[in-house]
Amino acid sequence: MAVCKFIKKGEVKNMKLTLKKMIASILCISMIPSMMTGCKNESTSYSHTDFAMGTVTNITLYGTSDDLEQTEQKIIDMEKKLEKQQLSWRLKSSQVSKINQKLEQNNGKTKVTGNLKNWLQQAIKISQDSYADGRNTVDPTIGALTKLWDFESSSPKVPDANKIKKAISGDLSENSQHVTVKDNGEILACDKNTKIDLGAYGKGIGTDEAIKMIKKDKAITGAMVALGGSIVVYGEKSDGSDWNVGIQDPNGKDGEVLGGIKVKSGTSISTSGDYEKTFTDKKTGKRYFHILDSKTGYSVKTDIRSCTIICNSGLNADGLSTACFSLGVKKSQKLLKEYNAKAVFVDKNNKVYVSDGVEFTLTAKDYKILNL
Repeated sequence: MAVCKFIKKGEVKNMKLTLKKMIASILCISMIPSMMTGCKNESTSYSHTDFAMGTVTNITLYGTSDDLEQTEQKIIDMEKKLEKQQLSWRLKSSQVSKINQKLEQNNGKTKVTGNLKNWLQQAIKISQDSYADGRNTVDPTIGALTKLWDFESSSPKVPDANKIKKAISGDLSENSQHVTVKDNGEILACDKNTKIDLGAYGKGIGTDEAIKMIKKDKAITGAMVALGGSIVVYGEKSDGSDWNVGIQDPNGKDGEVLGGIKVKSGTSISTSGDYEKTFTDKKTGKRYFHILDSKTGYSVKTDIRSCTIICNSGLNADGLSTACFSLGVKKSQKLLKEYNAKAVFVDKNNKVYVSDGVEFTLTAKDYKILNL
């Protein structure tokens, strides 16, 4: 068995895949794939690690094609194009960046086209459905706050308190309640300074788009696509064995597994945790992580260490893992039911809560399983 691990963007220097400190919010456990020779109908496999969408990627393909390597490269090229042309708020060439500019220029009005319209509508819906206790952690319209922190930079630091206060002023925690994306693509924001950031959904969107590509290639019989902590599996392995996805032990060293989940074709898995994209302030010694509370402007306070979501949509899994991480076990149940999703929670008391129907095997010591 092999373990695929993921690292921070800031730790990839000169675009070389030198794996230093693993964040591994979720680990893909799979058979070590190798290229096999033979006739065209003989099953082959190909696996490759790369870098796209601000994270390390791992794609494994199974099939009867001699061109699996080229197919994998096409998927990676698509992911990079997706970030550059649509999702990134950092790149001026992206549609999200242009939307942010237009909202400010046109007093909170602009238009969105193509798939981005649907993604933004769904992200706003998840945000609104998960709003609780006057706060929100998956709001795609709080880019003004996430930009201040920029956890993906090579040297993140605590922003100036006054800047944080300004960013959360004007009911920022309820911002997605005041943004409308119409079916014709028109965006209406009550605040012209609204900034879109799909960071809580981007990797899930990327896995969804990858599977769309893979399904069009009839020579591919199975695939696993991992973009950081977002994973999707499709079809079957060449040996017919189950897909197994391992969850990072939030209290363990990088790469140590809490346990594994057996999943079927078409399943999307995403994990959010307080051990990802984190840094410690040198002055105060306080640790911060990337899941921000739009009410306070700082890392969200929760009893959960990690939350893994299992469902049939990468976008939903990505957004729900962050939302449920913040809400906690009890308050997440209504949201999970609404989106037909299941979860594995790990709290600060080393209790592991597993939804009914999830085939989870605990392997780490000092934990106790409780059914949801």
